[in-house]
Amino acid sequence: MSDLRASITYMNTSQADVYLTLSGRITFEQGISVAQGAQVIGMLQSPSAHQHSQSVPEPLALPPPPALEPEEAAPKAPPLEAARPPGRTEGPRQALEFSGAKTIPEKMTAFAAYLSQEEGRKTFTQSDIRRLFQRARERIPSHFSREFDQAVRAGWIHEGKTKGEHYLGDAAKDVLITKFDALRRKRGDRQDSVSSAGRGRIKRKSRSVPVPEAFADLDHIPSGIEGITPYFRVKLKRDKLLWALKLAKVLGLEGLQYSEAAWLTDKLGDAIRTRDMNGHFTGLQRVGYANRSMGDNSMRITEVGEEYLKSLSPP
Repeated sequence: MSDLRASITYMNTSQADVYLTLSGRITFEQGISVAQGAQVIGMLQSPSAHQHSQSVPEPLALPPPPALEPEEAAPKAPPLEAARPPGRTEGPRQALEFSGAKTIPEKMTAFAAYLSQEEGRKTFTQSDIRRLFQRARERIPSHFSREFDQAVRAGWIHEGKTKGEHYLGDAAKDVLITKFDALRRKRGDRQDSVSSAGRGRIKRKSRSVPVPEAFADLDHIPSGIEGITPYFRVKLKRDKLLWALKLAKVLGLEGLQYSEAAWLTDKLGDAIRTRDMNGHFTGLQRVGYANRSMGDNSMRITEVGEEYLKSLSPP
């Protein structure tokens, strides 16, 4: 009934007093009496007539979500050095990254530190360092021994008591943590001091090398051997060592130690360094030109080696 609209028109006829018109969902028109019209008007205005016209109640609102606790601040990631405790280098590749090694001697020293601190190796050989180059997927240096000698001269690697073995120097023991920056600064300061000394014309006394006991009774060192090309014409260092071993035999010596051979070749005009001696002797021994004494382990020339010397360019 809420949709119905009533319109009452006054009529004064014999049949009806008013004319009722209802419009909405239905349409109704008819003349009625005044009493009937008042009854219809009363029905439309009664409270029950508006029950269906009330608006549909809104759905109950959901309770508000519980207040969220303030989020905790995400912990800051620790820096790389703090996240990596000492002694946790996983491989030779990381040893290069942690140490910041750039040059070949520095990379060799980083590998030496890895062997010493991560694998517990007290000593190592050049072959061990060479294998780590392969494990780290680094190109093996073409002049491996020469680059290794630079690390030795820098004091980062030391020669062991046994020939061919080496150990990590104290100067480089923390290189996987403190990197090579500190070592580079120390070397730079030392070079600057040497340069300053040169600019100031500071002369240093040359260190005199004592004469080995084997040569103590000799008045002079012969510069040539009969039937063999002179020492200064020999090209290879390996052959120069063989020449010195032949001279030692001519002088009546059983053989030569590394230090004695280095002293003798220096007197002959082209010294062979002690640290290079083992490599040259190994080459001579491999082809049968030299061997070692069973008594004092000194180097000696063989008959095959003497024939080889005679086959070199004639004097």
